[in-house]
Amino acid sequence: MKKLFYIMMAVSLAAPHSLVFAAGVSGELVRDVEEVYVAGDAATAQSLANSEAASVGTVLAAQIEHRPALRPAELLETIPGMVVTQHSGDGKANQYFLRGFNLDHGSDFSNYVDGVPVNMVSHGHGQGYTDLNFLIPELVDRIVYRKGPYNAESGDFSSAGSARTAYKRQIDTQNIKLTVGENGYGRVLVYGGDDMAGGHLVYAVESMQNDGPWQVEEGFDKKNAVLKFSHGEFDRGYSLTALAYEADWTSTDQIPQRLVRSGAIDRYGSLDDSTGGDTHRYSLSAELWSQLSDSLRLDSQFYVFDYELRLTSNASYFSRDDIDDPDFRGDQFTQFDNRMGYGGHLAFSQILSKQHELNYGAELRIDNISDVGVGFSQQAKIYDLFARAAIDETALGVYGSVHSQWSDWFATIAGLRYQTIDVSVEAKRIGDDEGDDREALLSPKLSLRFGPFAETEFFINYGEGFHSNDARGVIRAAGDSVPLLSESTGYELGLRSLLAQDVQLSLVLFRLDLDSELVFVGDESITEPRDATRREGIEVSVFYQPVEWFVLDVDYARSKTRFKNQQFDGATALGKNVPDSVENVFAMGASIELDNGIYGGARLRYFGPRNLNEAGDVESSASHILNANIGYRFNNGVSLGLEVINVLDDSDDDITYYYASRTAEERLAGIDPIDDLHSHPMEPRTFRASIAYQF
Repeated sequence: MKKLFYIMMAVSLAAPHSLVFAAGVSGELVRDVEEVYVAGDAATAQSLANSEAASVGTVLAAQIEHRPALRPAELLETIPGMVVTQHSGDGKANQYFLRGFNLDHGSDFSNYVDGVPVNMVSHGHGQGYTDLNFLIPELVDRIVYRKGPYNAESGDFSSAGSARTAYKRQIDTQNIKLTVGENGYGRVLVYGGDDMAGGHLVYAVESMQNDGPWQVEEGFDKKNAVLKFSHGEFDRGYSLTALAYEADWTSTDQIPQRLVRSGAIDRYGSLDDSTGGDTHRYSLSAELWSQLSDSLRLDSQFYVFDYELRLTSNASYFSRDDIDDPDFRGDQFTQFDNRMGYGGHLAFSQILSKQHELNYGAELRIDNISDVGVGFSQQAKIYDLFARAAIDETALGVYGSVHSQWSDWFATIAGLRYQTIDVSVEAKRIGDDEGDDREALLSPKLSLRFGPFAETEFFINYGEGFHSNDARGVIRAAGDSVPLLSESTGYELGLRSLLAQDVQLSLVLFRLDLDSELVFVGDESITEPRDATRREGIEVSVFYQPVEWFVLDVDYARSKTRFKNQQFDGATALGKNVPDSVENVFAMGASIELDNGIYGGARLRYFGPRNLNEAGDVESSASHILNANIGYRFNNGVSLGLEVINVLDDSDDDITYYYASRTAEERLAGIDPIDDLHSHPMEPRTFRASIAYQF
């Protein structure tokens, strides 16, 4: 397969200087981004012609506007097959599931907001940590998503895919929105825009509080602000963005089901009322774009961010014994992360001929992590620090791809990405490991598109990608160190079709091989690298818009994930199942917007059972949730809305893990830690009412 790939890539790279002129092929290159949401035949035809894979698409603001959601990151559930959930407090990064991955907090799916990376390398809680709680849905202009490692521009954490969220550059109205709900929920949002200094200013200020249904009130307090100034037109311009986000909360983590079944604790109860955290993220970024000539365009991005997190967790309660915990303080631990990040991205698009375009660029990211570590704590105060370090990490990626339209029905994209990562770890505790490391990787990509034939396109995609591992595990002196870069290889067959004038279908078969799987460890609340895995699956998406005011979308994804080799605990064979990998996901949604001012939407999501251990003999329950909203816009700019979360009041769980834990009472009784299911329940039926004024 690799030999065939390199031959085809060499032919494609050579083409601009030889075959196109010798053969005189017909067809003309079609440019612009992929778009799944369309309206009308002309837009649909262009969408088909622009596609690079059946699993690529753009979600527009119109699809988000009436989408009911409990958390900001649930915007990513517009990506077919994606599940976003939570096992702790609202201020912590969400759990993400896609293509058989429990992505934990973002380990193999990269996220960018206005060009700034969100995934955190060598993070205090887990590699790839992705906190999207600072998103303001009302400001989102579009989300461009790509699945699989097939795009040369996508680097670290992109094996399962990537999402690039962009805020609006222009808003012509001023808006005030107030939302109140049960359990102390309140949100105030002021946003809008205006013309200024020959450009456009967009702003937003958000304040939100929530206690949730938990017996220990969450006290979630979020402050958020955005200021964005854009100047220029498509040919030349710039945009400056400032973001500021702060949050603090008390969390109710997952609890043992044995205690819920016995009635010892309520399903919304807690075994530790001092877990939670606080965080902030401040960033400045600039986008500059210019049409340098008729055939050459430059798009660039530069950013700096300041980030901090302090997170207290307790997943196993009192599982340590009298030797490890002689003062009976329990298993609570606190993780911390304090860093500055700098970087940028240069992207060039050069038209070589009517049939061929060359895209190339470079991406630089520098993380100066001044303080990262973890220690045992009590009442969120660390008393036994067992890891602390300062880390410098520099990632540089250069890439190029040739987009070739060989004929009216055949196109290719052949690309390469060269990635280097340098890490330097300085121990802040005597005896801890420290050192430097550097690794480089070359990742080839190839996409073939056939069609459209009768409004149907076919795709073949191949690509190699990677995720980085935590620098502290890389430089470890003992024999259990891990590689800095873990490779992945993806394959995909896809189909995208306009079945009828108003119905779009995409069908994808995929396979993804990872050299090392990042697996969530429930009793330590961290991720750890494990052995090589393979996942295979199918995804089906249908988009239906029979009239302008009604949209229906249906998505189904099924995948199978296994370790390539038998897993062992010492000499005991465990099995090949990857814990927490999702097999079945189904989602369906509808939205309406009538000329008389009525609007609304409903979303149903089914999250199938998951194997929770390697043997596959312990399984979580399936869960499903239905959310809905309805509203009315008056002619005077006032609108009223009602949102209902968990309409059917289902008593399912957001997430379930399987590991050993022990309560204080069980330890006093001399009971060993007990293997059990640990769950975080869905919030019960919740009503939220809003009033907004636009002027």
